[in-house]
Amino acid sequence: MKPTAVLDIGSSKVVCLCGNISDRDGIIIHGVGTASCESILDGEFTDKQSLHDAIIDVLQKAEQEAHMRIRDIALTVPPGFLKIKLSDVTLSFGDRSRIVESDDIEELIVKSYQKMEKPEEYSLIHSTPIFFLVDGTSSVELPVGIETEEISALISHTFVKKEYINTIEDILEDINVEIGMCVNSMLGEALMLIPDHERVRPAVLIDVGYRQTDICIIEGNALTALSSIPVGGYQFASDLAFGLDVTRESAEQAKRRFVFSLDYGDKTEILRTDTESKRVPNSTIAYIIEARAAELADLIYDEMVKLSVNIEAKPIVYLSGGGLLMMRGSLDFLKKRLNMQIKRDMPWTPRLSSPNYCSAFGALYFVLHENRLRDETPRKSSNNDGESFLIKLKNFFTK
Repeated sequence: MKPTAVLDIGSSKVVCLCGNISDRDGIIIHGVGTASCESILDGEFTDKQSLHDAIIDVLQKAEQEAHMRIRDIALTVPPGFLKIKLSDVTLSFGDRSRIVESDDIEELIVKSYQKMEKPEEYSLIHSTPIFFLVDGTSSVELPVGIETEEISALISHTFVKKEYINTIEDILEDINVEIGMCVNSMLGEALMLIPDHERVRPAVLIDVGYRQTDICIIEGNALTALSSIPVGGYQFASDLAFGLDVTRESAEQAKRRFVFSLDYGDKTEILRTDTESKRVPNSTIAYIIEARAAELADLIYDEMVKLSVNIEAKPIVYLSGGGLLMMRGSLDFLKKRLNMQIKRDMPWTPRLSSPNYCSAFGALYFVLHENRLRDETPRKSSNNDGESFLIKLKNFFTK
């Protein structure tokens, strides 16, 4: 299978990964390109020219390192540019029962899409069944081959803002690169980080980035809810800079050195202002950072409640992103504040082995495995896209 390139656009950086699946089902990275870029926020573009320059830069870096020409990419879509719609549907076979076929699953998905209200200025990128209901029994398994009088399903439809696709297409047109497919960035992360058996019941993924925190609910192989909070790692440094009257760069360094729940005693730090250096008590830094962390934890809790997460059922929760996890002791702090068992399970990689690259690796993981399923499964007809979709869907649900 030829190498695949993914372009991941976040709130503070742009990443291009070019990789392939190894013989042992791991991922081999052939080329990497990264660039700092703060050009999107809360579903809006804030600096299209900077984004243009960053995308061109990372693609050229990845090409040079991989010694290959990138002609198409898989594009991640940040949560702010996405909408998720759920739609239930029932397909009846009349008075007599019969065997469920692949075409019936396709019809279910199409009927589910047709009956729902579509968001304006958005295009569909994913349609994934959450579960099927056959003779009163619910299951995530495709019911193909089962004899029944009717089948029902709940389908998750993911839509992307057209402006996002059009903007990135215009940028890529300058270097003759096309968008091969779009990937919900949180879906890729969730499928990579959270094991299949932990997604049997709804699980939660929290990605604390630099400027925002994204939360998604995943059940089986489909996202059922998605939300964002406009608070991330940037706000920690911003609070320090404002509260201590120091430069943002100096505040950022102090944030990175900070350790949660550590007794600093009378220790101090030397930080820079615009004109001089000043000595600041570590206890003051701790007070500011932990206050912001507590606020973020409370916002996360409130958002999970809004997303109808059953907190009392102790849901499985995973944490990713570099906005918080790169601060030592932050995971334990969040566990105590939320009173939840929160897991961090970023797979080890020989390069970019850091939680702030989890979104890019999740997208590459998703695309590579989807491509392998497509390549390994024969198609009845090269022009039958519905058949290809159903084959991939069946393999995806029964992997």
